[in-house]
Amino acid sequence: MKQSEFKRQLQSSTNSELEQLLKEERKNLYGLRQQIAMKQLSNPLAIRESRKKIARILTTMRNRELNEAGEQAKA
Repeated sequence: MKQSEFKRQLQSSTNSELEQLLKEERKNLYGLRQQIAMKQLSNPLAIRESRKKIARILTTMRNRELNEAGEQAKA
């Protein structure tokens, strides 16, 4: 999945879907780290991409949290 497609997916996802994506991606990163420890990982850049996806998910979740807090403060 390309980066722009992933960002669009994040924007259209609900909070519970984001939490599920985060859980899946962290599980994926764990598996990649195990593979690299056992010298089975064919693409070491996959770890970097996985970390970036996790950061994007967390950033989207935090932005939503701040937007909700800002809307409540205005009301």
